Amino acid sequence: MRTDLAVDSVLLAILALSVGLGVYQLDWGLPNGNLSWAADALGPVTVLGIARRCLGAWNSGWFYFKYPLGYPLVLLAAYGPYLALQVLSGALRDPHGTYPYGFADPERALFVLALIGRAVSVAAVTATVALTYGIGRRLCDRVAGLLAAGFAATAYPFVYYAHTTNLDATYAFWLILALWSAVVVAQESRRVWAWALLGVGAAMAVSTKEQGFAFLLPLPLLAVVWGLPTLDGTQPGWRAAVRGTWHRGPLTMAAAAIGTVLVANNVLLNPAGFVRRLLYLGGRPVPGVTARLAPVEFGLFKGVVKEWEYGGQLFDALESSLGWPLLAVAAIGALWLVWRRRPAAAFLLLPALVHYYVSLRTLDLITLRYTLPLLVVAAVCAGAVCADAMRSKWRHAALVPVVGLAVFGLARAVEVDLLLRDDSRYQAEAWLASHAPPTSTVEIYQKPTYLPRLPGMTVRAVPLPQRTVTGLAERRPDYIVLSSASKRSITHRWNPDWRQGRTLLVPEPGAVELLRALEGESLGYRPVATFRQTPTLLRLRITSLCPQITVFARG
Repeated sequence: MRTDLAVDSVLLAILALSVGLGVYQLDWGLPNGNLSWAADALGPVTVLGIARRCLGAWNSGWFYFKYPLGYPLVLLAAYGPYLALQVLSGALRDPHGTYPYGFADPERALFVLALIGRAVSVAAVTATVALTYGIGRRLCDRVAGLLAAGFAATAYPFVYYAHTTNLDATYAFWLILALWSAVVVAQESRRVWAWALLGVGAAMAVSTKEQGFAFLLPLPLLAVVWGLPTLDGTQPGWRAAVRGTWHRGPLTMAAAAIGTVLVANNVLLNPAGFVRRLLYLGGRPVPGVTARLAPVEFGLFKGVVKEWEYGGQLFDALESSLGWPLLAVAAIGALWLVWRRRPAAAFLLLPALVHYYVSLRTLDLITLRYTLPLLVVAAVCAGAVCADAMRSKWRHAALVPVVGLAVFGLARAVEVDLLLRDDSRYQAEAWLASHAPPTSTVEIYQKPTYLPRLPGMTVRAVPLPQRTVTGLAERRPDYIVLSSASKRSITHRWNPDWRQGRTLLVPEPGAVELLRALEGESLGYRPVATFRQTPTLLRLRITSLCPQITVFARG
């Protein structure tokens, strides 16, 4: 059996680096109750509420419309020891859904739970880096694996999502676990444990985020049919591969996948909720559910303009994540693998292409976080071509750009941590604390996610219909705080059914007029402070990271 995750001092250093990048500033934006500065992060109260509703009664039919239950249940398991300690110490009694939720010290409890949740993300990212090494080593060699692990560890989206309780880091981990397991199975088809891991990883990936199904589709087929070259370089062929896998391995994979889906989606306790969620995802009306329909629509070909737009969105996300030098090397590496290592190219590129064509293209917008699994594929491609270049007759010339790529990636990763440390919202908080009287009234139009924390002040979150010039004149707040992040949410509402008008957002005329007049300083308010950060090495495509904050004061 190969020991691709065996002790390797260089790998341990890369993993330590990954942990360090994730742990530094882990308390970014905390304490903040159940809120977070990361968009779409799951707060502790949200997780506990999901657990209460999905585990509290038999076959209630309830389901969490936003995501499957896999990630909330993982967080609940991580919370378990701390919650048990709270109960045993008397600090948690009679849990309920309103503040203080049954905690004797709710602010501290929620702070600790948020940190525990973020620690899960750090562990997921670090494990993903380790698996990247394992994939690179098995498909190529140790040097390729180490370079790939280093590239993945310093990709700034992984560093960022390690600091959040977004499901994206854990989702990427399960997908890459399935990919690594498929590679192991292809090379050592009688390793039943690898078949089981393939089933568990695939099931947990789709139980965390259904979007990952397309990435997984080719893996069992590749594992069974293709196989990889043996150590002497011969290729067994697909018939021999099929004969070699005709044993309990595939059955173990299927059993592990089915069992994991049943547990991770709470099917045994609430089968009706599982069915209702499937109906919701299929666009079918579900009684009692008013959540907006996600913009998902598959098409074999959506027209030249739309396909060009999708390609541009994908390139934009990958270039932002990796930087153009590493992305260019990864593209060269993909072509290199197709030419020199076709089985390796199949295991890397086929899942990525199917994921893009079947899954990402069904969405109206391909955002950066949707491409996290593709970063691992790109890292292995880049590691493979760099490793081969360092063994070629041009190895001395290749060493300089390879080291440059590694240093550039590390510098970008460090810059993310510095942006978290010096977040513009911290600066806005400090300014308001020193300039705004405690009795001040502050008006906001966006989610608290994108705004500074405002403890001790009277904060008015104004609903969209009331965001008008007349309404502002009647309320007369002392301050108005705006963020550059999600700015359209000030003036637009979500379209309940994106198919009506083929648009996600619908403008509210009164709010549009208010924002235009406010920024034009025609309402008696003027900007008194602006806080921004300008990255040096990064072209950010994460809305929640260091937005510009503008404070308007009356008079």
